[in-house]
Amino acid sequence: MRYGLITLMLLIHVLAFVQKSGSISGKVLDSENNIVEFVNVFLTSVNDSTTIVNGTVTDNTGSFVLTNVPLGKYFIQFRFIGFVNLQQTVLLDDANKNIELGTIIIEQDAIALNSVEISAFRNLIQKTDEGIVVNASENLTQIGGTAADLMKNMPGVQVDMEGNLTMRGKTPLIMINGRVSAIGGVDRVTNLEQIPASTIERIEILTNPSAKYDADAESGIINIVLKNNTNLGTNGAAALGGGFGARYRLNGSFLFNHNTNKWDLGLAYDNWFTTRTRTVNKQRVQYDSDDNHFLSQPREDERTIQTQTARFNVGYTPNSKNSFKLEGIWLFEGQDNYETIVSTTETSLHDFTSRNSRYSNEIRRFHTGELLFNYTRNFNQNRVLTIDASSAIEYNRENTDISTQNLTEQNTEIGNNFMQRTHFYEDADLTNFSVNYVHPVKETGLIETGYKTTLRFINDDYLRSNQQNGSFITDLSHTDIFKFNEQIHALYLQYTGWTGTQQEPKLKYHFGIRPEQVLNTGDNVQSSYNFSNNYFQLYPSASLIYYTPKRNSFKLAYSKRINRPSIGDYSPFIDITDSLNVWSGNPDIQPEISHSFELTQNQTFKKASLTTSLFYRLTSNSIFPYTTIDSSGVSTTRPENFGNSSTYGAEAFFTYNPFNFWKINLDASIYEQRIEPSAKLQNAPENLLSGYAKFINNFDVWKNGRFQITANYTSPIVIPQGIIKEVYFIDLGFQQKILKGQGRLALTVTDIFDTQRSESTVSGSNFEYTHYRKVGTRAVMLIFAYTFKSEFKEKLLENKFKNE
Repeated sequence: MRYGLITLMLLIHVLAFVQKSGSISGKVLDSENNIVEFVNVFLTSVNDSTTIVNGTVTDNTGSFVLTNVPLGKYFIQFRFIGFVNLQQTVLLDDANKNIELGTIIIEQDAIALNSVEISAFRNLIQKTDEGIVVNASENLTQIGGTAADLMKNMPGVQVDMEGNLTMRGKTPLIMINGRVSAIGGVDRVTNLEQIPASTIERIEILTNPSAKYDADAESGIINIVLKNNTNLGTNGAAALGGGFGARYRLNGSFLFNHNTNKWDLGLAYDNWFTTRTRTVNKQRVQYDSDDNHFLSQPREDERTIQTQTARFNVGYTPNSKNSFKLEGIWLFEGQDNYETIVSTTETSLHDFTSRNSRYSNEIRRFHTGELLFNYTRNFNQNRVLTIDASSAIEYNRENTDISTQNLTEQNTEIGNNFMQRTHFYEDADLTNFSVNYVHPVKETGLIETGYKTTLRFINDDYLRSNQQNGSFITDLSHTDIFKFNEQIHALYLQYTGWTGTQQEPKLKYHFGIRPEQVLNTGDNVQSSYNFSNNYFQLYPSASLIYYTPKRNSFKLAYSKRINRPSIGDYSPFIDITDSLNVWSGNPDIQPEISHSFELTQNQTFKKASLTTSLFYRLTSNSIFPYTTIDSSGVSTTRPENFGNSSTYGAEAFFTYNPFNFWKINLDASIYEQRIEPSAKLQNAPENLLSGYAKFINNFDVWKNGRFQITANYTSPIVIPQGIIKEVYFIDLGFQQKILKGQGRLALTVTDIFDTQRSESTVSGSNFEYTHYRKVGTRAVMLIFAYTFKSEFKEKLLENKFKNE
């Protein structure tokens, strides 16, 4: 009732500020008629050229549009590194409400030719004060994939074969359109395999976020921005692709928008269908067992996957002061997995002990629906109020049939097979509500403040039954309902100041504080498994940036962050697909608290640019998986707190344009993670430097044709009980514009040498095992895309291939 009254008052307030407005549009080219992206286009009053009234950047066609501009006289300014600043005068009145400036030519700056040479790199990667922005459309080698595939070429990001992400050794917070979203999962762990890459406009990477962002971002934030065409008129695009690897690959997309000065209507649909094959081999030695001293477990599985997403958005901007937006998203994922594990045990003298074959048929259907509302109120003097609300529901059903057959050493069946059934049903809700306010302080600063609440409710229903005398009998000791409820309430206050102008500051700084109160509970309905947490924390942040006269910069940043356990870290349920290697949650797990420091330098040269960072992170209650083996030979892994740990290292991002047709991006990092000694880690390996390198080459081979080759290498990584071995692979991609630029053909080959695999070694006081995994990553994909009635020509045909 209270929120309804507030909303009604806001609507009444809106009506009082309706006024006439117009729009300004155009297209920016250089002196050779080449498109120039990311040009800053902004309006200032003729009476006060230091105050920005409206602004945007040119898109990948060089186009821009400024909407909801109050009638009046303005300076319109065009600024981009490597080009001479351009300023024109424009007048919007009743007779000319919508001005089309046509083609704007900006001239190269002879003093700053270095930036002109590398401007093409910003087609792929753009640097900001807070981090890096990556344009998804320029990642040619991951066409037809998922968000997880896109991340493999992102600076500072590492992705394993299961799609799990880390930044500087820890999992980042994944956001969608600047919010914590249920798309990809209501839990804190976002499943990026569920998000088709064709829905993504760009990816923003923040390594040391400020206090205005959620505190649950220990190693940084990855914000996935979904596509939303803002060009006026009716625009659309469609794409279809197919290919093969170990099995077939199919992808399709459709995008439609209709935009006027007041209304923004959009529809989008994306899908991909594929079958993934995987080979796994586990070899284990259990030193305190004579009969089961050696265990060998080869495993084969084939997983058929389909993902479909649909989106709609309705935006209404009655005037320059107010805007409303409603958006809905639906995601469906279906998986059918067929898996066979053969387990063989031998004595310490390699004499045969036992063997069985375990076959599993897992059927999963996953639905998520999310509804979002945004209201933005622009006051005079650039004061802005935004209200965001979202609510999502998740419906997940997973049923598994398991058959175990004992075998002789010659693989002859012994007796009848043993049948089991399990189900895992999850119903979840995620609600977010936030209010944010920005207030300029004269011409040298901004105050930002806001409130946010997150409500998360998850019900997990787990059932296990065993076949006896032809009937399935429920195993009550492994059947229960786990309920998890959580509330997070947060405030933030942040001040950002600068010397010089806001557009070209000489010195920029910020400091902020974010108090957060967290309450969560977890309870089993039938058993005594339960926990409750109630804690309050303050999360400060600060940064200082110095700009040289040539716009190079040095940045020093600090933030305090938290890593809260996920529902999987708490959940008591055990997956018995592999009955000898199981995972369980830990009700006693505590969140990690980290303090992060970072020193970053940005330098631009004649034909290149270099960004280097030194970072250090100190973490308490460090969370890592910990494995033990009981006397029956069952290995159990669950998350544990390991006291304090520290991570320090360096990163570098280098761009170079040796020739007009050749562009290079090189991203590399080296770091070391040290864990406080404890009794659990008496067999832990010595500290080892870890790192990665990503090498991306773009070649403009001929007119409207581009070839891309990417190479990825990840060094061995130390974990508390062992080591993960190195991973490396090479991908190729090619795109050709056709049909006067309205169509595109794309060809991609992933993992061309079939080298991408995962291998790890883990040991404890009484065991040691190696784990090898190989997924069918080598594949070929061909895509055709077409756009119509729009200059929105490059928004769809990207990342249409799933790299399994």
